[in-house]
Amino acid sequence: MQIRDQPLLTDVYSEPALFRPKNESCYVCGLFSEHRVPRVHVWESSSPGVLVVRVLEQPSNEITVSIIDKTLKIPLRSSSHLADFWKSLNRQNAYLDITGLSHHVWAPLLKSALSQGVNLAVVYMEPMEYRFSITPTEGEIFDLSEQITGISPLPGFTSLRDFGGDNICFIPLLGFEGTRLAYVLEQVQPPGKKIVPIIGLPGFRLEYPFFTYLGNQSPLATTKAWRNVRFATANNPFSLFHLLADISQQFPNDQLKIAPIGTKPHALGAVLFALTQPVRVELVYDHPIRKKDRTGGTARVLVYHVSVFLN
Repeated sequence: MQIRDQPLLTDVYSEPALFRPKNESCYVCGLFSEHRVPRVHVWESSSPGVLVVRVLEQPSNEITVSIIDKTLKIPLRSSSHLADFWKSLNRQNAYLDITGLSHHVWAPLLKSALSQGVNLAVVYMEPMEYRFSITPTEGEIFDLSEQITGISPLPGFTSLRDFGGDNICFIPLLGFEGTRLAYVLEQVQPPGKKIVPIIGLPGFRLEYPFFTYLGNQSPLATTKAWRNVRFATANNPFSLFHLLADISQQFPNDQLKIAPIGTKPHALGAVLFALTQPVRVELVYDHPIRKKDRTGGTARVLVYHVSVFLN
């Protein structure tokens, strides 16, 4: 294992209660419908210097946030409004908890914070378990999504250039849902020999990579993409970032279309890589509607120091 695969720039807390944000920082998080809940009420009472910002609503184009005793709406596709949001918090150190936030929310918030020079750390709480489907089918072992909304860019990550033709390398970051991989493949229709799937290995749990193979068995076999599978630690966005850099060098003349349909840490790594390669990288996302209570419990809390990594 190379040094880049080690959990550098990542704080790992085996017990959620051990994690506490720095004083005089802000902590941006969503409302948690599942069982992975940060101890914000404890921080607010025992650490008055921590400013907790709750994202109350997450529709497609704007979010509603609560800051102390006021609420405001922030358009997700307005760089100026997002910049004003971070400026209004008046904190140099910030935590962005992506556990309860959809990709279309945390990705533009992250991009804006970094552009404003905020010293940003991203927080993710691993689930203790995923809910198995009562009636499992091929491609749906776990009961995770209700439906797929459709392919559209994440706010702030619209690709302005299409290389076209066969100059495309398609990189799906795989999770358990083979139906999502099949859908994205149908929409993108990439060249067969340039599909490079990435599986989280090691996984959050020892058996998860096997479930990933099982859930994606049909599209991997149909496209023969199983021959090109690569691996990156499931909870390490920086490992994924470096692997994407390797693939980028392997296909120097191609546009990289990355589908972040696997773990959130992998999606984080893809977003960070897209920020460094805005011309060559397009994020292809299917915007699933997630089921409530699809996970149970909190395993570890991981804090990724993304500002330090990019600098």
